[in-house]
Amino acid sequence: MLPWDKKFLERQNNIKPKTILCGSDGQDIEKVAREIAKSFITSIDQKDYKNTELENIASHNFYFLKKDPEKNNIPIAELREPKDFLSLSSTGKKLLFIQGGEDIRIDGYNSLLKVAEDSGDETFIIISTNNLSSIPSTIKSRFHISRIPKPSIEEVKDFLFSSNQKFSASAIGFLSENPKELEFSLIDVVKKMEKYDSFLNGGVIQSKDREEISGFTDYLIYLQKLKIDTQAKVSLKNLSELIDVKKSISLPNNLSLDVIKLRINSCL
Repeated sequence: MLPWDKKFLERQNNIKPKTILCGSDGQDIEKVAREIAKSFITSIDQKDYKNTELENIASHNFYFLKKDPEKNNIPIAELREPKDFLSLSSTGKKLLFIQGGEDIRIDGYNSLLKVAEDSGDETFIIISTNNLSSIPSTIKSRFHISRIPKPSIEEVKDFLFSSNQKFSASAIGFLSENPKELEFSLIDVVKKMEKYDSFLNGGVIQSKDREEISGFTDYLIYLQKLKIDTQAKVSLKNLSELIDVKKSISLPNNLSLDVIKLRINSCL
């Protein structure tokens, strides 16, 4: 686990009965939120769930709700069971953990709202989301919002320097401003940044992976921003081109990869 996430988890000893866990700047908080839920149900059941995935925890004090990967959202029909779980009387604490609060529609939240209001302080509802603005204001006004902070640039740099991995100076700068890139294995991150640097040094992008091309575009945008003070005219032109390329990569019916790579190569 990344050191800044571990530091945040160590401070989570007083979770409010109704809490929304969220991040910022595109931060993916799923891993941290799942660890918080796991730690909480461990304390309730007094059982060691350290090596158990949330999906495999069988406890009458715990209900785990997330979107089916084959569906676009969590339909209202799938909220009946968690509502029944919240309504059941209990002599101790219990937890409903919702992973991906942005996947519940307005009608679904409206059906949960009354149950949430009627439940006491021994009933905990934790909603994790990577997009707080997608949560209805009626829910946000009734829940405590806990933000998982983005690490500082210095925190990330200290971690990278202490990792004993070989990163270029530009890679360290990019990663320190984009810590979400470190959510994967550090060895995989090293390989990815080495590949990006090879594209950069060779003056041509050699990839057929759209996701990889998108990531390399982010890297180039970062590098061009560094050059604005010394090469303003060229950097601003390249930035405009790269930002437009980045948008086109994610749009439906977008440009072919060959055209995208040609546009990127013109900025190298």
